[in-house]
Amino acid sequence: MKMVIMAGGQGTRFWPLSRKSSPKQFLKVLGEKSLFQMTVQRLGEIGGMENVYVVCSADYADLVLSQAPGLGDEQVIVEPAPRNTAPCIGLAASYLAARFPDELMGVFPSDHLIQDEKEFGRVLASASNLARSGYLVTFGIRPEFPATGYGYLEQGEEIPGKDGVMAFKVVRFTEKPDLETAERFRASGRYCWNSGMFVWSLAAILNAIREHMPDLDDIIQRLGDCRGISGKGRELFEKAAPVSIDYGVMEKSEDVVVIPCDLQWSDVGDWNAVAEILARRGSATGSGTVVEVDSRNCFVHSDSGKTVALAGVENLIIVETGDSIMICSRSRSQDVGKIVEILKRQSPELI
Repeated sequence: MKMVIMAGGQGTRFWPLSRKSSPKQFLKVLGEKSLFQMTVQRLGEIGGMENVYVVCSADYADLVLSQAPGLGDEQVIVEPAPRNTAPCIGLAASYLAARFPDELMGVFPSDHLIQDEKEFGRVLASASNLARSGYLVTFGIRPEFPATGYGYLEQGEEIPGKDGVMAFKVVRFTEKPDLETAERFRASGRYCWNSGMFVWSLAAILNAIREHMPDLDDIIQRLGDCRGISGKGRELFEKAAPVSIDYGVMEKSEDVVVIPCDLQWSDVGDWNAVAEILARRGSATGSGTVVEVDSRNCFVHSDSGKTVALAGVENLIIVETGDSIMICSRSRSQDVGKIVEILKRQSPELI
């Protein structure tokens, strides 16, 4: 299997630490390795570093190679322009199919945390078997709580799996339901969170793109070897609709299968997710020197080494860098992305 890591996002909800020059996936917010480095290591240990590929913009190609020195230049697929996951995956599949036409392809975000790596390997092996039968396989995460920020997959008919791993036809995709709906989904036992991880054969995904996204297929075919930052390649690729692979292909295909699994998974979607993960590891306040008086449930990340003092406050996230300080309620950590949208207009040098 050729395992493709998508590493093109910026992670705006991690501002002010995440910037255009150092986006979320390359930050070491959970320890000595970045989320990207943990993803590369996890996949390399399962399938060999020679089978790991990364899709990213030209701006991040050098950063990818510096953080993953085991990769060769030919294992970095440069997107001519950011156009969401369907064009990204189509580009990578075309690149790989020209070299390994009979291979399977796994697709993985660069910025997710998976702590049960043994179970991940077991599920990946089962997904590979299903993909060889022509299915488009996705990994579903069994809901731990009624999340409203994730997409959901409804399970239908059971598909025989191997090694005790269960798989189901996907009946329906639902994007970010309200709380009442999310509670109903979780209680039913028939729904999983959509993890954004996939396994399929190169032939199957390219055929599905050809059937459901013919305009993208035409662009991929015409692009040929004009990948990267050339004027011709960029101009052509920018014509691709910025559509997710879920919306463009998976929701329309009848061959989609989900494997529900428990991987101790997190998409590490915002600063509060980091705070919760580190708290489970015994780090109550985060990084840097923190002085607290009558304060509780606060998370601090001090990038510059400044001492942060708290008195009489609770449920806050404070992130300090050399040029910025971000303070928000832990319940509003996803709104940091809205701050970035304002800064794009008012102070673009800060993003």
